[in-house]
Amino acid sequence: PTRVAVRRLRAAAAAVGDRKGARSIAFSRPKPRHGSCFGIGVLPFIAAGWVIGLAVGGELQTHATVILGVVASASALALGRHGAGLRARLWHPILGVLAFGAGVGVSPDRTPACRATGEVRVEGMVERVRYGPDEADVFIGVIAGRDASDQSIAAGTKLRLRLPFERAPPRGSIVRFDGRLRPGTFLRNASIHPLRTHGREICWARTVGEQGVEVLASSRWRRAIAEVRASVRRRLRAGLPPDVSPIARALVLGDGGALPYEQRRTIASVGLAHLFAVSGMHIALVSGTLVTALGWALRGTTLRIAPSRIAAALGVPLTLLHACIAGGAPSAWRAAITAAITWSLVAMGRRASAPAVTASAAILLSAPDPGLATRPAFWLSIVATSAILGGHRVEDGRWRRLRGASRVSARTLVATAPLVWWWFGGVPLIGWLTNIVVLPLGTLVVIPLAHTYAAFAEVPFVGQTIATGLIHSSRLLVWVCETLAPLAVAQSLPPLSPVQGAAVTLGCVAWLTRSSLRARIAVLIATAAVWGVAEAAIHADRASDSLRVSFIDVGQGDAILVEFPDGSLGVVDTGPGGRHPAAREILRILRERRRTRIDRLIITHGHPDHDGALPALLDAVEIGELWLNGQRLAEETDGRLQGLVERAERSGTRVRFAPSLCGPPHRFGSATLEVVWPCPRYDPALDLNDNSMTLSLRFRGRHILLTGDLESQAEQALLGRGALGRADVLKVAHHGSRTSTTTAFVDTVQPHVAVISAGVGNWYGHPSSDVLARLAAAGATVYRTDLHGGVTVTVDDHSLQVETWSRRRLVLPPRTP
Repeated sequence: PTRVAVRRLRAAAAAVGDRKGARSIAFSRPKPRHGSCFGIGVLPFIAAGWVIGLAVGGELQTHATVILGVVASASALALGRHGAGLRARLWHPILGVLAFGAGVGVSPDRTPACRATGEVRVEGMVERVRYGPDEADVFIGVIAGRDASDQSIAAGTKLRLRLPFERAPPRGSIVRFDGRLRPGTFLRNASIHPLRTHGREICWARTVGEQGVEVLASSRWRRAIAEVRASVRRRLRAGLPPDVSPIARALVLGDGGALPYEQRRTIASVGLAHLFAVSGMHIALVSGTLVTALGWALRGTTLRIAPSRIAAALGVPLTLLHACIAGGAPSAWRAAITAAITWSLVAMGRRASAPAVTASAAILLSAPDPGLATRPAFWLSIVATSAILGGHRVEDGRWRRLRGASRVSARTLVATAPLVWWWFGGVPLIGWLTNIVVLPLGTLVVIPLAHTYAAFAEVPFVGQTIATGLIHSSRLLVWVCETLAPLAVAQSLPPLSPVQGAAVTLGCVAWLTRSSLRARIAVLIATAAVWGVAEAAIHADRASDSLRVSFIDVGQGDAILVEFPDGSLGVVDTGPGGRHPAAREILRILRERRRTRIDRLIITHGHPDHDGALPALLDAVEIGELWLNGQRLAEETDGRLQGLVERAERSGTRVRFAPSLCGPPHRFGSATLEVVWPCPRYDPALDLNDNSMTLSLRFRGRHILLTGDLESQAEQALLGRGALGRADVLKVAHHGSRTSTTTAFVDTVQPHVAVISAGVGNWYGHPSSDVLARLAAAGATVYRTDLHGGVTVTVDDHSLQVETWSRRRLVLPPRTP
């Protein structure tokens, strides 16, 4: 009725020539009713307080969680005791604060660290199944388990088990298996993002023996859903080409992992990642189509209840069933619950309030599983929906509808920008255009065809006809994404510091709540100014006259960042390569420190755990000089390093070898770097480890010794030359192997601080207990990346400071002359 009245008033104003009045009527807003805060009701306040409390509480220690919950509740009650007029205006925010306290109080505990290794017997529950191109990753929460030494495994520990499609148990099943565990690659390094790595520790598991995974309990309906999904998956893989089948699986079954990695990156860069993940758009399309079709089918019946209400009632179970078949992702369940609430209200003859329904869905989804509030997908879904609802206007006419779509796309982009920038390091600005121009191709053509083909693939002629349309439209969609990908200029941005994150968030909120162009320009200028001041502070910290050496946690490998007092940057080794996340971790740290160039990249020797990420660094950043000892280049048979050297030279990198690097120390401001081994060149009689390039770094009277994977034979040669002296900081050779760091070497170096770079639960048993005993006998304070995370050593005029990711800290006073 309100919409009809607005149209009639607008038509009347237009009839008398009052165009300004017609425009003001068209965009007028009904005033909020008495008793509502801002006209949106109480549920959005409760939902916002609840989910924010869950997210905040999940990042705090237990005692801090309880204190924060009590303080929030007490402040809300105290605020509510003021006069009746104040309560009338503030009781909705008060309930939101109370919900925040409740969310903080029941926030999920942190995931237990993965400590078990080797042979185990585990019983657990399948929490999630992620289907890839040919296999499935099964995520299991441990209920009970024991390792080979009869030590129990902490309940709640997360396991990741890779199985073939046909052997993957349904979600929610209770399973048991005998297997081997190893800690997943969990890199822990200091970051400008506070608490960024909580809850990500996981164990990799593989089954042993012939029995495999035994399903102890699984509900009948879950097994039925799993069989339907498996049948659809086989149908899509068999009937579609290899480049189209993953797209159809992602759209129908939620198998986003089936898409190739590079294709997923391309799609995300143009802001269409939500199109290939079953979310609100997919659920709305399928649910709306089903209910509309049921309503048309029931029109001819003689029932006392309106056909539309019957169709809405039938749409509730059908919508929830579709979410189950589509994979049950958090975004799918949020959309399904939202649609189910809406159809329930329609069936009861009630009018649905979009903010209230969305808030109810958020509460219903997160109440049984509070851990959802810590996932990016949940927050992106809620924020995007709120932005769409907050900017929705009814528009008539083709161009006005296009203008409305552009407004909704812009609001969604602005609302989600802080989250996307914080979590994923960039904002796909081109997403504003692609969601207007390209998204209709996906929503109106590709998604309907994919679902229709899944239902009628085996029907003669019909299935083939639908497949033809699906193949061509899918390839067109991917081609458009690949064509627009080079225009994604803001896809990769400098990571946000906490101050910058707060400024961008407040700026986006202010932009969304302001309607005038002048106010929005002022908001953009203020946000850019605060961001620029914080950015200048980061650069000022980098330019300080000090030496900072960062021993990066890259698992079982070495990677060291050396920031010289003259502002130049050196990197000693790169860590493992391939699919290992070492390269991504190094690049993340470089972006956080605003580094786009490595002045000197030093490879101590040619083992994969020291130079594996070299190809990724050559592709991603500018490298001034590449230092090598030359042994691997001369002895290799596969030509891998030779190809990398040629690629580096083509890009303008100067390649230098040990003979030209030995001799007088290299000066970098007031710091010196000396190559002490292998000099004058490598010894062909020694292996790669014993020919590791050994570096002596001196600054302000302090000495830092970096030894690569040096072993006992080379250590004896250095001791015989008298090339070693006392060191303040020693990078322990070969990850603490028993074949290195001999007693004579330790007695000569006598380090105050010893840093060991080793992977958690590595197969080699590094570091050796003998090496740890030698270092302890010498009085060295030992830091290990497998226990303490990344280690940062800072030397300035005042002291030598050591700080770890785990917040361990040591300060050595300045040396007296």
